[in-house]
Amino acid sequence: MTSPSLVTEDLTIRFGGHVAVNSVSCAFHPGELTVIVGPNGAGKTTFFNLISGQLTATSGRVLKDGTEITGLSPSARAHHGVGRAFQLTNLFPQLTVLENIRLAVQARSGHGWRMFRPVSGFRELTRKAEHYLEATRLSTVAHQAAATLPHGDQRKLEVALLMAMEPDVYMFDEPTAGMSLDHAPDVLDLIAQIKADTSKTVLLVEHKMEVVRALADRIIVLHNGELLADGDPTEIMSSRIVRDVYLGTAQGTGGEDAA
Repeated sequence: MTSPSLVTEDLTIRFGGHVAVNSVSCAFHPGELTVIVGPNGAGKTTFFNLISGQLTATSGRVLKDGTEITGLSPSARAHHGVGRAFQLTNLFPQLTVLENIRLAVQARSGHGWRMFRPVSGFRELTRKAEHYLEATRLSTVAHQAAATLPHGDQRKLEVALLMAMEPDVYMFDEPTAGMSLDHAPDVLDLIAQIKADTSKTVLLVEHKMEVVRALADRIIVLHNGELLADGDPTEIMSSRIVRDVYLGTAQGTGGEDAA
């Protein structure tokens, strides 16, 4: 197996007397899609926030390609190749779909916004943006304001923005949350395409077991902020303790944890 692209070592965060994530150590590898599951309140989203930098760890470390990034901001971690999509869409609502993606391409290029720049530079940014529009099947709504898109297309646009940043590590937090049965397969197909690139590492928080079965190369189970199980999907899904803790506790809740 290749060297891990992302590692957490004893990652921990406390909120007052509550330990939301407790000494979680994991290594994630290129070419592998890891699904993180657990009942509500297990710490799944908090674990994601610690990796991507939205929260600061009380103790422990996060390493990207062997370099510690624990103290870096979310934008600095993105510069190191850690890309994060959220449960709620994070778009510029009044800009068009194309403009949203072009901004992501421009940010990735490192040029930033400049009033005076060669027209050819804008053409190159637009060409790259159009590539991601085609990849995510959004070309037909390229000139539509993001705010006017149906929820399913907004989720696809968020995936397109993440792809435009060209990360090494993709992190998806319940990517099909709130989507209709008609639109969910489109987003899952996009994630499957990313997974097919063996240079990419994919982490996915999900509670829909049909999604887990379809995509997972590996499953991690969190419970009360601790790592309960980690391994092959077939073994994890058939584990009695996992069924009791995850399926038994979470069945019928349908929502994501607040922590």
